[in-house]
This record gives sequence, structure tokens and C-alpha cells, in this order.
Amino acid sequence: MLRHFRPAALALLLLTPALLPAQDRPTIRRSDVVFMYDNPKLYGAYGCTVLGWAGSGDPKRVEAAHAQGVRLFSASVGFRTEFAAMIDFSPDFLDAASRNLAGEPFIVPWLWDHKHKGQQAWWFCTNSPLYRRFLESRIERMMKAPLDGLHVDDYTGTAGAVTWLSACFCPSCTAGFRDYLARSAGKERLAGLGITDLANFDYRQFLVDRGVKPEEYNRRRAGLPLAGEFHDYQVKAANAFVADYRKRAEALRGRPLALCVNSSLSDPTALVIAPQLTYFCCEVEHRAAERAVPSHPIYIYRMADGLSRPVASTASGWDWAYVYEHKLPGLVRTWIALSYACGHNFMAPHRQWCYTKEKGTHWYPGPTEEYAYLYQFVRQSARLLDGYEAAAPVAVVYDNAARRKGLGNIEPICTALAARNVPFTVVVAGDDWLDYRLDAGQLARFRAVIVPKDHDRSAIDAAQKQLLEKVRAEGRLVVWPDDERLTKLVPAPVVVDGSDQVAVFPRVRTAAGAAPAVVHLLNRRYDGASDAMVPQESFTVRLHRELFAGRTFTKTVLHAPKEPAQTLEVTTDGPYLAVKVPRLVLWGILELL
Repeated sequence: MLRHFRPAALALLLLTPALLPAQDRPTIRRSDVVFMYDNPKLYGAYGCTVLGWAGSGDPKRVEAAHAQGVRLFSASVGFRTEFAAMIDFSPDFLDAASRNLAGEPFIVPWLWDHKHKGQQAWWFCTNSPLYRRFLESRIERMMKAPLDGLHVDDYTGTAGAVTWLSACFCPSCTAGFRDYLARSAGKERLAGLGITDLANFDYRQFLVDRGVKPEEYNRRRAGLPLAGEFHDYQVKAANAFVADYRKRAEALRGRPLALCVNSSLSDPTALVIAPQLTYFCCEVEHRAAERAVPSHPIYIYRMADGLSRPVASTASGWDWAYVYEHKLPGLVRTWIALSYACGHNFMAPHRQWCYTKEKGTHWYPGPTEEYAYLYQFVRQSARLLDGYEAAAPVAVVYDNAARRKGLGNIEPICTALAARNVPFTVVVAGDDWLDYRLDAGQLARFRAVIVPKDHDRSAIDAAQKQLLEKVRAEGRLVVWPDDERLTKLVPAPVVVDGSDQVAVFPRVRTAAGAAPAVVHLLNRRYDGASDAMVPQESFTVRLHRELFAGRTFTKTVLHAPKEPAQTLEVTTDGPYLAVKVPRLVLWGILELL
């Protein structure tokens, strides 16, 4: 997917330093095998090519990894989890702690079972000069190694506490918010709130004086005066700091670096950073307790396509805790296959963080014999993965302005389309947070453009609204769920006869030429009781020729893990290409020739 984002708004430009061109930075490939935690002993077993998250800043370890074929080695900084090092960094560490409306410091909730020198895992404020000096010291040490990238865990820092933990009202945030209001809020707006002395304005005291109690702040926050501006300030400050942090790392390293962050991609706050990134390296909820092939990751992967950013994902801590407790490697294998079938990467699960409220932090030692063969299949299939994009006649519009208002949720649309095997992608309508914009040429490529039923209540800007109105005038706009219009515009691109448990993901080369098309087949029939796939036997996949720009194919080769390649016949059935598949256990790739 081509990128479509405009120059940043003036206010954001004032906060965000210039970055090196994205094309000069290393990035991940669709056939990469990404490790979350470094383990040189397992490089060969899994075919590791990328260390994306918790890499060491030890020069010898980085050089050794490069020598063993790891071409992209990143080191990680945790904005919330490195509390122990911060406590060691300064005896005044509590001066850098985030503060809630009561003026009290608070801990990182999922680190309740951690302590250092008798201190709890305090949530430190990324707007604090003292904490930033600590983070600067981390970069200075790390960039002495020949690193290829930088990973930031919990990159939203203080901004992540605004709507959750009644924060942050520390002196640094108070001063920063005053500066924000001086730049962004008109005098009439402030005067209407009784703010006449901005130089001494204290937002926490402002709220307390109006009777807002700490225990009710979260419940009332959305309706409180200046709540929107305060959230806006925190989000933009976090985004700017990460961009500046990367710039400093590159200056120290003396070369362009990949940047990836841990972001769920599931809400506007988690998406702001996208234009700054090379790729996402993050936790994605997989809902392990449902014991089914998950649909939520499909939404995340298509969102990432719309942002033109690859995703190296892992599951959440509670997902891994469930897998570990119930011994479900078969379920995890569906997660791996799903990610690559959608054009992204799932981190090799040889060591995964687990979390429950009862046990706190513990670790899943993913057995090599259960997973490594799938990653070897990925490496062997690189030519069928790299350079391919989703063949998508349908686009779903993600509207960031709408989502910030609690409207425009497209996940149910994405889930329904995937269940029906309707190939689609996401296009992004951004705003002053998310620096992407709809593009006329981009929208012209799709036979149907879907918007949620509440799209007319969005705050989308006039230029992007006009583009969607043009699509409407051309008869290509579908207000979900208008099945009749969608079917008329895009008659069944994919049909599977003989099974309702096969997910189909057609993919095509972005560059012109005679390269084969590929179609990923994923078995959705997972038996949660036995932790095994129920093989799908003797079914036929019918693919509308328009998915491949009318190209004709005469045969296909079916590639699958642990199975020899099989040559299958392709027949023509009206506007469809038909392939009879004898058997699918977990995941297969049809190479159309």
C-alpha cells in the first residue's frame, strides 16, 4: 500500500524534529523470522533474521548475531518497565514520577509484583527532564554497539496514563500544558473558563477548585473543561519525544536506524506514532481463552496495511499465560500462520512474557519442536512472501477523527469481510493526530469503498469528506451493512466449495511482470479440546479473475509445512479460476503459474 500522508500541522512541526528519509532505513521483510528475546542458540533452529525487541547493546553480541545471519538487530528501551535502572540513576527518582489528580505517584499496574531496593515499580513521567536524562543515558550506552534499529516498549509513556490512571499532573506536565495552551488555546476560550493568568495556571488545582475528586476523575474526565486539550497535549508530546529520541539515537549511531514500538494499533492513541515508524513490533490480543482461530489480528494487520507499516506481532501476556497453563501449541500455530498469510510476521515464541493478576509476571518457554518447523517453512517460502500485497477490490475507511469521538469502529466490518472471504484492505482518513490523508488516486483503485453506518457523524475534514462524496457520486460507496450494494459492486471475489472453514488471502506482486500470484489458505477449523486442526478435505477454491487483473493461470503448486509441493490443475469456470485442493491441515500457499 502506498503511503498517503500530508505535511504535519504547524503545531506538530514545532514539536517534531526532522527525520532521515524512511527509505534509507533497514526494515523487515514479509519472510523475516523475528525474535522478541535474543537467543543465539536458537537462531539456526528458527532461521532468525531479525531481533526486534529485547536485544542487547553489547557490541560483541550484536556482531555475533550479524555473523549468524541476523541482518536487523534492534535494542530496546522500556519507557515504563525500566524502573529499577531509574532508581539507580538518581537518588531523586521520585521527582520524576508521574502524579495522579491526588498528587500521588503510582506504580505500573502490571508490575505490582516487582520491587527494587525496597521501592515499587513507579510509573515515571516521560515529560520529566530528570527521566529524559535517564533515557538519554540508555541511548548513549546502547548506541556504542553496531545496532540496526531501536525498539521502544510502552512508547506512549505518560500519555498512556491520561484516560486510565488519572494522570499526569506532575510539575513537568503542568508546565508543559501551560505552554501548549499558550500556543493552541485562544484567549477567549481561556477567559470563558476564568483563566486570566496563564503564566501561573495549574490544571490540577483548576480541577480541584471545581470540586473534581481523585476517585471520580476517570469517570468524569471526558466532560471536564480542557480535558480534550490535556489529552491532545500529552499525546503529541509523547509522539514528539519518541521522534526526538530516534533522532538522537541516529546521531549517536551515525547512520539511519529502524524504529519500531510496542503499540496495539487498536485505538487513536496507539496509531499516532505510525508515520515515525519503520514497522510495529508489538503485542496484539489473540483471545486465547476463546480457543479459536482469532479474528482480531486480521483487523490489526489490515490497519497496518492502511498505514503502510509492517507488523511483527506477539500475543498479549494473558494470552501466553493461558497457552502455558493449558498447553496449547496447536492454537499458537494458527496465530503464526495467520500473520504470514496476512502479509505480516509473528515473533518466534521461544520465550514469551505471561501475566495474570494472580501470578504476576512469568514466562512461557515455547518448545522449539512445536514451532520451529513453521518458521523454516517461512524462510523456504521467501520468494512467495516478499514483495506481495493483498489483492483487494474493497477498501474499508478508518476515520481517526471519528474514533476519537467513539464512532466509526471498523473492526466488526473487517471481521465480517474476512469471515466471508471478501479480500479487502483499509484506507486511513487521518487528522491532526494521525498524519495520513485519503487520496483520490488511492480510492479510485477500489470497486467498493465501505464506511461505517455512523460515518456521517464524523469530524473528518472537508477535503477528505469531499473525496468520499465523489466516491458516493460514482456509486462505489457502501454504508455498512448494505450487502446488496456490496454484492452488486463486487460479486463474490472468492468462493470455497466443499468447506466453510477455509480462509482465503489472495496476494499479488506490486511490481509489474510475470511473477506468480499467490493465494494463502488457512484452515479455520481448530479443535480447542484436542488442540489440533481438523483437516479440510477435497474442496475447491474459486477466484475471480479480476483479483489478478484478468491474468490467466494454467497450473498451481500447493506449498505447505512438512509436506512436499503438489502440482494442481487450474480450470476456468466463467469469470473464475478454480483449483481443487485435496487436503489442508493448517496453512498452504497456492502458487499460481
